[in-house]
Amino acid sequence: MENRKRNARYAQKMARRRKRIRIKMRKQYRLSAWLLLLSLVVIVTANAIKKDSDFSETENRMLAQKPEFGWKEISDGSFMKDYESYVSDQFVGRDWWISLKLSADRLLGKKESNGVYLGKEKYLMEVLSKPDEINLERNLNAAADFQKRHPDLNFFFTLIPNAAYILTDYMPADAPVRDQSKDIENIKNKLGSGIHFLDVTDTLKEHQADGIYYKTDHHWTSRGAYEVFQAIAPELQIENPALEYEIYPVTDQFSGTLASKSGYRKASDTIEIYVPKDVKNDYVVYYPDEQRKTASMYESDRLEQKDKYEVFFGGNHALVDITTTCEQERCLLLFKDSYANSFVQFLTPYFREIVMVDPRYYYEDIENVISSKRVTDVLFLYNVNTFLSDNSLADVLATESDMPETPESETEEKSSETPQNS
Repeated sequence: MENRKRNARYAQKMARRRKRIRIKMRKQYRLSAWLLLLSLVVIVTANAIKKDSDFSETENRMLAQKPEFGWKEISDGSFMKDYESYVSDQFVGRDWWISLKLSADRLLGKKESNGVYLGKEKYLMEVLSKPDEINLERNLNAAADFQKRHPDLNFFFTLIPNAAYILTDYMPADAPVRDQSKDIENIKNKLGSGIHFLDVTDTLKEHQADGIYYKTDHHWTSRGAYEVFQAIAPELQIENPALEYEIYPVTDQFSGTLASKSGYRKASDTIEIYVPKDVKNDYVVYYPDEQRKTASMYESDRLEQKDKYEVFFGGNHALVDITTTCEQERCLLLFKDSYANSFVQFLTPYFREIVMVDPRYYYEDIENVISSKRVTDVLFLYNVNTFLSDNSLADVLATESDMPETPESETEEKSSETPQNS
């Protein structure tokens, strides 16, 4: 009898306990639901009242804007695609969410985040691109035809492999990497014998431990550009290139595009400029788009902004004209992407004039440059990732008779390099 009473009391006690737990859990569920609802309301309200931004200083790129709403945009599917990009770019607290995602990715042992490899010793490296085969073919054919139209000029072509291919010692274990040497070999074969191809892959591999790429940015460093210059100077017919330089670190607080894209904030880079010793190196830089002349290729005010790599020429321009006091009657026409911006500092003592053309922004007749500047040499210098996706070089090199047949992808505006990209 006593046992039955004890059991009954115990059962009643457990029933009351379970009831309290159920009540407590219902309260917690309600609280969680209200907090979630409140969070959604706050986020939706914040996004609604937040003014759209045009540019992200952190990511160093233009942000998507609200797309037009119309039947055409809905029927072809572009509205939803553009609206998704718009919401993603303009989402409140975007930078914080990116950092949070990176922390979660690293905890899960992921090797890359948002198209960026998370390498060893704080190295960040962009995932390598596949070629845009149609535009690649157009660009190579246009370059070959351009050379045939100007057989009296010296033509050189070099492609800079990207960090993920060169810095094998710093890549995450077993991360898949595109073999850029095959891309380079393919391009070299298609250019033909009229253009002297300068393969710098081995040079960069020999110096992968020497800081030839930034840890936080997709560009190479001035040290990388220096090593390549020393390797190809004889092939560029530069006699007695300077071997000794004064090296000036202009900032040690550079956090580049890959840090912004991945959300990684635990590394920074030093940007250096190289000034040759015992070599006459006076020049004037002219920016036609700004109608401005200066006696330096370095824009120190850019060190105060996010993208400090723009210390070289203030970033990319359609055309930059550099005249020097060099006595050699050589004028170099340089077709380039932003990798060339830090390379030109090694070229100025050896050409009377250097005309830099960035095909992504250039819309004039290139033949006028050839004739008016008395060009003697032509150099194409790109990083591999950018060149494989470029959709602008062929149009700059083509004559008017070459223009009619344009692939569908060319109906879009000329691409910008920033992933970006290069």
